[in-house]
Parts: sequence; C-alpha cells; structure tokens
Amino acid sequence: MKTNNYNTRMLLSYLPILFLTISALIFIFFAMMNELNVRNAIKANKITTEYMANMLDSTLKSIDVDSRKLIQTSVELQQFLDGPPDRMLDFAASNALSGLMVQYSFIDSIYLYRAKDRRVLDQSTLRLIEEFPDRSYVQKALERPINGNWTSPRSKEGEQSADAGGKVVSLGRNIPLDTGSLGYLVINVRVTSIEKFMDQMVDRKVTEAQLFDAGGKPFFQESQESSVEQGLHAGIVSDYTGWTYRTVIKGGRLFSILFQGGVMWIMLGLGAIVFAIGSTFYVTRRSYKPIEAIIHRINRFSSTVKENELREDKNEFAFIDQAIEKLITNNMEFQEKQQEHLFIRRQQFLQSLLSGDYVADGKTWEQERHHFGLSDGRFIVALLEIDHYVQFGLTYNQKDQSLFKFVVSSVAVEIAQQISQQVIVEWITKNQLILLLNSGSGNDLEHYLLKLSEQIRAWIESHLDFTVTIGIGTAVEEVAGISRSFEEAAEAVSHKVTLGVNQIIDAVEVKGNTSGEWFLYLQLMQNAVRHLRMGELEWKNDFERLFSNMVVHRLQKDDVDRLLHYFIFHLERELEGWLPEAAKFWKQTVKPELLETLDKNDTLAELEDCFCLTFEQLTDHLLVAGQNRRHNVLMKEIRDYIAEHFTDPNLSLTLLSDLFQVNPKYLSQLFKEEIGENFSDFVITLRINYAKKLLKETNETVQDISEKTGYANAISFSRIFKKMVGISPGQYRESS
Repeated sequence: MKTNNYNTRMLLSYLPILFLTISALIFIFFAMMNELNVRNAIKANKITTEYMANMLDSTLKSIDVDSRKLIQTSVELQQFLDGPPDRMLDFAASNALSGLMVQYSFIDSIYLYRAKDRRVLDQSTLRLIEEFPDRSYVQKALERPINGNWTSPRSKEGEQSADAGGKVVSLGRNIPLDTGSLGYLVINVRVTSIEKFMDQMVDRKVTEAQLFDAGGKPFFQESQESSVEQGLHAGIVSDYTGWTYRTVIKGGRLFSILFQGGVMWIMLGLGAIVFAIGSTFYVTRRSYKPIEAIIHRINRFSSTVKENELREDKNEFAFIDQAIEKLITNNMEFQEKQQEHLFIRRQQFLQSLLSGDYVADGKTWEQERHHFGLSDGRFIVALLEIDHYVQFGLTYNQKDQSLFKFVVSSVAVEIAQQISQQVIVEWITKNQLILLLNSGSGNDLEHYLLKLSEQIRAWIESHLDFTVTIGIGTAVEEVAGISRSFEEAAEAVSHKVTLGVNQIIDAVEVKGNTSGEWFLYLQLMQNAVRHLRMGELEWKNDFERLFSNMVVHRLQKDDVDRLLHYFIFHLERELEGWLPEAAKFWKQTVKPELLETLDKNDTLAELEDCFCLTFEQLTDHLLVAGQNRRHNVLMKEIRDYIAEHFTDPNLSLTLLSDLFQVNPKYLSQLFKEEIGENFSDFVITLRINYAKKLLKETNETVQDISEKTGYANAISFSRIFKKMVGISPGQYRESS
C-alpha cells in the first residue's frame, strides 16, 4: 500500500505539469500550423490567379489569331466582300463565321461588315447597317483609324438586359488588316462565359474571383463579402488585354487574425514551459527525499562495494542498477546452460536408444527414462522426412527452415497429447524427425502411431507449403528393440522413391521385397545407352521398362540412386571419344542436369520425367552433331575437287551433283551455308587469282591465259577480270 500510495502521489504531482506543458506545445503547434496554412493559402491564391489569367488570355489570343488567319486565308470572305452579290457567297461566308464559333464556345456572335454596300452579315441574315441592332458599336469601330484589343464589357444594342448576363466584350479587325477597305469583322464574347470559365478554376465557397477592365470597372456583380485586406488577395494585370484579374480569400479577417496572432501564442507557450520547468524542479526535489533515505540505508550495508563500484560513476543509483543487471545476467546464463545441457542430454539419450549403446550402461537408461517420462513397456519408432528437401532449402532461408521444423515438432507433440500418448520428438538430421512412442500397457501401438502419423501428415499438407513422408517401424517389447524399429522405419521411408511422397509407409508393407533382378536393369541400361548414342528413339522404350521394373520391385532410394549413377557413368563412357561436340555438351549441360535431378526429386515418376526431358535434348544434339559431321566430310571432298579442277570449263553444280550424288539445289544451299559464298563466286575467285599469277609471272597472251583459267572466250574473261579487280588484264600486267 505504501508503494501504491507513493506512485499515486508522484503521478498526481507531475500530472498537472505534464498537462500544462502538453497544452502549451499544442497551442504552439496549432499557431505555427495556422500561420503556415495562411501563407500557403496566399501563395496558392496567387498561383491560381496567374493560371486563370494565362488560361483566359490564351483562349482570347487563340480567337484573335484564328480570326486574323480567317481574314487572310478564307476565300469565301474575300469573295463575299469583294465579289458581286450572291446568296451562295453569303451562305458560304456565314458558314465560315459559324465554323469559328463552333471552334470556340466562348464566342457569342460574329458580325461581318461589307463596306461597298454598307451591309452587315451575322448568323441570321444580311441587312443594311442602319437596320442592324448593334450598329452603334460597328459604326464607332469604323471611325477608329486603328483597331484596338478586346473592349471593356458593353451591352449589345437590341438586347433588353444590361446586367452582366447580357454584356459582351468585343474584338474588331479590319479587312484587310492594314487598310480595312473591304470591311470589318466583329467578334463578341459574352461576359457570363468568362465568368463561368473562371468559376471552374476556383471554389466560390472559399475564393471570390473578379475581373476588372483597364479603367478599373468590374466585369461581374460585386460580392458583399469581398475583401481586399492586405496580404489576403492576389491581382494580376494582363499584358494582352490590360484587364486585372483578382482573387480574394473569403473570411480574410479571420485569416489575418491568425496570421498576426502566432507570436502571442508562442509567448504564451514559452511562459507555460518556464512554469512547468520550475514546477518540475520543485516537485522532483520534494519527491526525492524518500528515495534519498532509502539509498542512505543501502549505503550503510554496502559501503565497501560502493567505493569500488562507484569510484568512476558517482550516480547513486549505479550500485543498485549494476547489482540487478548482474543478477539478471547470471540467471540468464544459468538458464541457457541448463537448456543447452538438457538438449545435449536429450540428443545423446536418443542416439543411444536408436543405436542400442545404452545397454553398456543400464544405470544411465534408468536415470534418463525417468527424466523424459518413459516407462518400461512397448516401443515403436516412426521417421518423418521432409519431401523435396533440396527445393525446401532453396525456397526458405535458414531462419524460416528452423521455424518450420519447430512448428512440425510442436504439432507432433500436441497431437500426441490429444490422443493421450507419450512421445519423444527430435530432429536427428536436417530433414528427418524421429517419433518414439512408448506405452507401459498392452495398447495397440501400431494403431496409435498410424493415427498420429496420419494426423501430422494431413495437418502439414493443409497448413504448410511442403509435404512429409513418414515411415513406421514395428513395435518392440523391450528397449533393445528400439534400434531395430528405427532401422525398419528408415528403410520404409527410403521406399518413397517408388511408392511416392506425402504418405505413410509401414515397414510391414515393404518387408521382404528384394532389390529386383540386377542383370535385367544392367541390360536395359546398356540398350538405352546404345540407342541414345546412335540417336535412335528406341531408348525411350528401354528407359520406360527400366523405371517400371524399379516400381514393381519397390527399390529403395539408395538402390535407385546407385542404378541411375551407373547409368550416367555408362553413358558418359560411351560418348567419350565419339563426337567432341557431343562430349562437350554432355559435360557442360546434360550431366550436371542429371545429377541435379537426382538431388532434387524424391519419386521415380519425377526422376523419369526429368531424365526423359534431358535425354531428348541430348538426342537432338547428337543428331545435329552427326549431321554436321557428315556435311563437313562431304564439303571437304567437294572443295578439294574444285581446287584441283577449277580450270575445267565444264565445272558446274550439275557436274558436282552427279559426281557426289547430291541434289543440285541442296548442294547450292549447303555450299552457301558451309563456305559462306555461292558456288559461282567461289570458282571465279579461284580463277581470277590464278590469272593474276599468270599475268605477273608469264608473258602469255590474254587469250592463252583465259583458256588456261577455264574461259573459252577472252572477252568474257576480260569483262569478269575487270569486274573483280577493277582494271583490265593488260593494265594489271603493266602495273605489276
């Protein structure tokens, strides 16, 4: 109760200080955030105004540019203004103006004034200017010698409303642009369209946007909530129109108060912090007195130790902290040693049970069996093995593997407890878990172990990403038989290569099976190797019979590995010295894949599929290598013959095909692939090189040299020589 009262008192002493300090920090935080938000709002308001001005100016500039382009390039407008009156021309000109309106939704209306007959064309009709409703503006525009830019908002004549909804801004251009002798073009943009365009860029609930002409008159109706307080509005003057774009943040007075009140909140927060610091010192000093008394009492009983321990560190809590830390460290080291000792004892005890070494020291068995809760009676061993352990090791890191193994062993213990059985569970290798079931009564241990094993296997299959195979030995009546039951369980697991993975294998099922007829296996492997070396597909039948016999005889994993390693050795010996290309492919690709297959796969079905796929690749490679070898021999004979008879005028592909019994078309293709050039080019090169030699070393005529190189016609020889060398035979002889 005293301790609780002390804690409560300490809490109540510091709680007001903590509350006041946190409140002050919150006030400062919100003050700074408000100031930052106001500054960001002003900056965002200015950016929005600039963007709004740029977008609207860009649209108006585009209308201006396209109207100039229409004036300069439109044939319809030129014919309408300068040609004789024609309704079709009127219609074409009206369509040209309508096209501009369709292109820009901003445009409210377009007038086209024709000077020669003082008529105005709009979207409805063609009439005299005296009859046109908006004649006042057109007449004033015609009186101005120079056309200006966009006008201020004005009311069109003939419209009843004079408010912003009926007002327009106008753009007038002379036709032609320099003189205006033919007419005048007026483009009207309604003010409401500009207002809607600006509304799309701002939120009217937060920001009010207004547009002023060059004289400072507003385009839209003034809002009662408008504010132009310093720092809370943004104004941009357009270089193009001269208009002023202005946006104002609503509630600007509140923003201004927040903007200017940041310093006040900061000063208030600093004052609260100073008060909190002073209060903390006072409360700490007052609360430290009971602790000081306790430390004084401790020091009276440990003065010697304190002098040694606190000589460098004068903190009064150092001695207590070091003593507690040392106590915890010693306790943890003791616990770790105990766990390590227990683990080693468990491993040694289990190994002695599996190997039978405990018989030499019966007292050890008596001590350990009581320690692990075993009793005299019947025993039975099961061996759990992780399937496809190589893939398991590649998929998970060492930490995850240890976690999965812990989960499997924990599940085994929990399931055994559910069926009220005593079991020893221990990993004896990296992928094998031993299950030792013991019962002092005459219960059917085989039944309980089968039930336990099946539940473990099913749980792992359902909840984990890998499977296990469990081999079960036979029950024994005495401790000496545990090693025999373990050997039977290990032998049962080894049969999963033929029986399959993810199942329970009972030693009774595989007991008495022989290893099969080894002579038959050797004969099948020799036949398969012979067919493989010759590139014949019959190897598949021998290979299928080989694996079928392994399944029938239920060979163990060691026997299967021994046979397949001999198969690989025998095939390698047959391939050595036959084809260098095949031997290289075997050593670099095929053999590593086969050895990797033996390590990764646990069942005969998987081994057979992988071996067949690899041998199919080897067969294809052997066929290609053999075919290339035959082609190389044939092409060597052909090249030797051509080198000896290239001066023969009758030398041709037909002659070679008849001589070597090869199809002419195939021979031409083979010649191109093996030598890299056509037959005719190859022969011409040999003849020209021989002719060069004769021209340099002899004085024979060109006619004689052409005959010696295989050309009956000297003209043909000279033409081919010049094409290949670049000069005639005579010039070549002179230059040599």
